[in-house]
Amino acid sequence: MKASEWEVDSNGYWEALYSDDGREFRADFTKDGKWVETERSITFDDLPDAVKEGFRRDFGQEEIAEIEWVDNAVKGIFYDIELKKPGPNKDVEYNENGNRIEPFLAVVSEMTEPLGSGATRAMRTEEMSAVQLLFEFGFNLLTILIFAWAIYYRRHHDHKMLFLLLGFNLFLFPIFLLSTSLTIGFGFTVFALLALVRMRSDTFSKTEVAYLLGAVALTFINAILPARVEIASSIVVILAAYFADHPKIWRDGYRTTHIRYRIKDTTKMLDHNYLSRQLAEDFKIEVNNIEIERVAKNEVRMTVMYRADPAENPGEDSLRLPE
Repeated sequence: MKASEWEVDSNGYWEALYSDDGREFRADFTKDGKWVETERSITFDDLPDAVKEGFRRDFGQEEIAEIEWVDNAVKGIFYDIELKKPGPNKDVEYNENGNRIEPFLAVVSEMTEPLGSGATRAMRTEEMSAVQLLFEFGFNLLTILIFAWAIYYRRHHDHKMLFLLLGFNLFLFPIFLLSTSLTIGFGFTVFALLALVRMRSDTFSKTEVAYLLGAVALTFINAILPARVEIASSIVVILAAYFADHPKIWRDGYRTTHIRYRIKDTTKMLDHNYLSRQLAEDFKIEVNNIEIERVAKNEVRMTVMYRADPAENPGEDSLRLPE
């Protein structure tokens, strides 16, 4: 077996063209003679049954430009199938068991591609099957429920803020997921919407702003990033919220909650000092600040910034006030 021709390919490797048992092969080597991979062109009928089934499962009857059998020094034997696409064609790889191989460089490329180009987004949504779309929507719903309800609401008990977190995520997620392009102007629109909500609502605390940005971040992550990066990034956001706002970690920090407080002396419903003293006595807490939101009959709705009084509750790290 002897190479009939040598040439330098587009990757800078020396490529040897040779024949073996009537079949044409191409072998790539580095400049110092290290073997990289060997490949040969084949037809769809030459593919193993498992690879055929895997391809039909993922891409149906999409048009194929070229198929190559590849023996790689790192990945071993796999099959490279080039799909015809508008513009550049797309290469997909399968191992001998019919499982699709996700190249690391492809993941990095998809992550770093400018949002405004839209190429990655269009390609991703076009390739999604019904099952994949259900997974994307289901995973996004799971992560935002953990983030907004299991973490935020169970700690702060503000149902309006819960609705805002869920609303931002669930309303914007389908737009991001199915859009073929995301421009800079679209990003400015999202942040303008955030600013409008803040202007037309009660003043947000720093904690609420952080949670709102987290919900928006989950929307972008779940809609735009590749699946494996999406899962890892979502877990990072959720863990950051869980630990950064955990009362056991910030034992001496103040917490904010919204409550409805019944008062006997209705003449002092707007007296901040009186309300602070009453809350401190009733719940054994140290009150830092209160903001009265609404007064009705003998009930005051207010936002309370507080922490457990170490002298009264030495073993408690948080306190749940009644809503």
